[in-house]
Amino acid sequence: MTSREVPVRRDRREDILQASLNLFAEKGFHGTSMRDIAKAADITEGLIYHYFASKRDLFTAIIEEYSFLPLLRTLPDLAGQLDLRGLLLVLARGFFDVLRQNTQLTRLLLQEVQVFPEEKEAFFADAVGESISELAQILEGRMSERVRTQVDPQVASRLFFNALLAFFVEQEILGGKHLLPADEKVYIEHLVEMFVKRLGSGKSGPRPVA
Repeated sequence: MTSREVPVRRDRREDILQASLNLFAEKGFHGTSMRDIAKAADITEGLIYHYFASKRDLFTAIIEEYSFLPLLRTLPDLAGQLDLRGLLLVLARGFFDVLRQNTQLTRLLLQEVQVFPEEKEAFFADAVGESISELAQILEGRMSERVRTQVDPQVASRLFFNALLAFFVEQEILGGKHLLPADEKVYIEHLVEMFVKRLGSGKSGPRPVA
């Protein structure tokens, strides 16, 4: 919460965030005014400033609110319950669910992430960097000693997330689902199987996921 935000009605804050996200993705950050946001959220322009000090604060809050950080924070618990295959399947499916529910955020990041270098760095450090590091730690713990000498877990983690993001952008953002449609379920299963076969599993959780 920024210094100008106040803990008032949650539904109003969500209305503002959703209206801002839609408009930023449609018109761009600089092409959207506070008046536009107020009109879309059906509130007065002044009310926005009870929640956010500036349009830049709105941009930052959108990233924090709608990214996949909440999913990431479930990884340690999942790692203790699932084998490697099950963990990667749950993670991949959840990752796509988050992106699909927030397609506008993906568009916004692709369009505007260069606008604010500080926000870009924070996003990559928190959302991307933390995701890669967390999964890498889990992968390293599941690798056999032989595989650990051949595969860098940080690189493997980066490849896994990049493969998911590239598929989503191709299908949902670039129009691939109409021009070159691909089955998301099949893609996930093939991706996970390739990782499991290459990385092996030094130990397994108690229950796999089909």
